[in-house]
Amino acid sequence: MQRLFLLILTMFFGGLSFSQETVPVSGWVRNAETGEPLPYAQISVAGTTLGTVTNEEGFFRLMLPDVEAKRRSRDFGTGLPDTGSPDSLVVMYLGFRTQRVAADQFKSGLIEISMEPVALDLREVEIIAFTPQEVLRRAFDSIPVNYGADSLILTAFIRTQKMVNNRMAEFTEAIVEDLKTGYSICSPRASGIGHPASGTRLQTSNIPYLFKGRVTSDTNLVNLLGEVGANARCLVCNFVRDIAEFPYETILDPGDQKHYLMTMKELSSPEGGKIYRIRFDQDDKTNQLLNQGEILIDARDFAILQITYKPSYKAFDAYEKSKYNRTWFLNNQPGWIQEMPLGETTVTYSKRGGYWTLSTIRQQYRVTYSQPDSRQKIVYGYKNEVVVTDVTRDPEQIRAFRGDKSVGVNQRWDQVVGEPDEAFWENYNYLPVEEELRKELNW
Repeated sequence: MQRLFLLILTMFFGGLSFSQETVPVSGWVRNAETGEPLPYAQISVAGTTLGTVTNEEGFFRLMLPDVEAKRRSRDFGTGLPDTGSPDSLVVMYLGFRTQRVAADQFKSGLIEISMEPVALDLREVEIIAFTPQEVLRRAFDSIPVNYGADSLILTAFIRTQKMVNNRMAEFTEAIVEDLKTGYSICSPRASGIGHPASGTRLQTSNIPYLFKGRVTSDTNLVNLLGEVGANARCLVCNFVRDIAEFPYETILDPGDQKHYLMTMKELSSPEGGKIYRIRFDQDDKTNQLLNQGEILIDARDFAILQITYKPSYKAFDAYEKSKYNRTWFLNNQPGWIQEMPLGETTVTYSKRGGYWTLSTIRQQYRVTYSQPDSRQKIVYGYKNEVVVTDVTRDPEQIRAFRGDKSVGVNQRWDQVVGEPDEAFWENYNYLPVEEELRKELNW
């Protein structure tokens, strides 16, 4: 029995040995002309679906599969996935020429990657062939082809920061696997998330699995947030800003475009070809809270490259009239009023494994809550970053996936993540903590 037990342990840990068969690579991505760091530059591993982004200081850390370890796994059956040789890093940043870093530079420890800027606006011309609505319609119709109608699993690093009156209330990092059932536009009668005015729906489902997490929190400040931010939110909520999956009630929604004013420019892409840049804001007659921002669409296949948006200031008067319709419970008191949120959301996409894939979601907002009776104010700051580090469409992994939509719903982060596992974080891709944030956390 003891020998059998040892054999089972050997088989189990042998199957997990691939997690250690990695090569750490880290460094900085900078503007070649100014030397300034490039935050949120997209970094992918050639021949794989692995990737990450730089932090706000332009620094990145990436665990690469070891080529020799992969060879041993094929020879001796250790189970290391064959994701393609990490022969180079591909670094992309909008407005800069794509860089490839050869594998022989990985052994030098910290590497410096200089990106050559390309002036996107030098060949800027007014669009004549298409209207903004036509470009958006083509982008909407191309969603299944560009992003894939079959199921896939995204592995994402998630970092959430909550501030109360400029003090850190909670800092969370988590690795979440998310199963999407594909990007398929279907009829209004089909089940899914949809907008009834548009005439179509996008059949969708996100099922999350919390792989690992760690949290630092100030219990008193978190409790002060009450129903506004005391819980972890559902883990699946981190993925609902994926506009390619949830285009309804956004600028992509054919049924909502009549509420927007739009302008469009044609930009020259650093890699050749064209990019459509559409800037939008709600029209003056729309009496509801909509967004303003810009969306970048590749002209070759009408894929979304990036969208940035924030609440439209044209909606301020409408918001002022409606803000008393819903009150909040904070600091153990009812009747708090939420002022208009200030901040923005940016979503980016990159091409991995033949499909365009969600790459990052960044949200940063600041909201003021006031209590008319006591004249108190609470300023709530919220910053959320989602970085997709790997993608798989392997049918066996998808069939074996076990997730739970209820994780994070009405739960605090410390209840969700459990005990921290610091050794795990040393061998996993994650967004490095920038120096200013490190000081805030006293690390």
